[in-house]
Amino acid sequence: MHIFVSRPTWVSPEFDAGLEVFLTTLTNMGLTPRTLGSSDYPSKAPLDEVIEIMDECEGAIVLGYPQISISKGKIKDYDLESELSLPTEWNHIEAALAYSKGIPLIMFHHKNVSRGVFDRGVMNAFVHEVDFTSATWSMDSALNGAIQKWKSNCESGNSNFGVTAKVDPDKSTCPNCTTKAKPIYLSALPASFRDFGEWKCSVCNYMA
Repeated sequence: MHIFVSRPTWVSPEFDAGLEVFLTTLTNMGLTPRTLGSSDYPSKAPLDEVIEIMDECEGAIVLGYPQISISKGKIKDYDLESELSLPTEWNHIEAALAYSKGIPLIMFHHKNVSRGVFDRGVMNAFVHEVDFTSATWSMDSALNGAIQKWKSNCESGNSNFGVTAKVDPDKSTCPNCTTKAKPIYLSALPASFRDFGEWKCSVCNYMA
């Protein structure tokens, strides 16, 4: 079962051991982690590649590693009171894509990494703050239980945040636009256009 893993291609050496243990754990669980720039390499625009890879995955994991540290500056009109630690911007893009597709999503971020999808309440998905410097962070019993629950959702096809939609078996759906969260049904073409197909997607113009 293929799983999309949102993570930076570079992490500080202090995080290497924990990341390696976590990826090995996923493999031992029968999962195949997919990450652009690590397991997969782009031949087109990166965002297009991410969308293609995610279409082949049954679930997603977001790992928020520190990538940007800001010690002086402002947020809106307020001076920073302490150092701000930010993840790669791709965490936000990829988490939003997984969420919109309705695939099971679980999120981890290093302590003090914040903003965007890692702010509490932004997304109705599991978000866990951990110490990524620990080589065994993923072996914590509480986290292991959450990972097992998430894996079960991946296997059953049920989103962990309740947006999996029911599909009418009597209607044709678009293979390009339909997600687990929202089926896109095809519309019948007028008889004069039947040389091109019988059905058309109103979103991407796919015809069948």
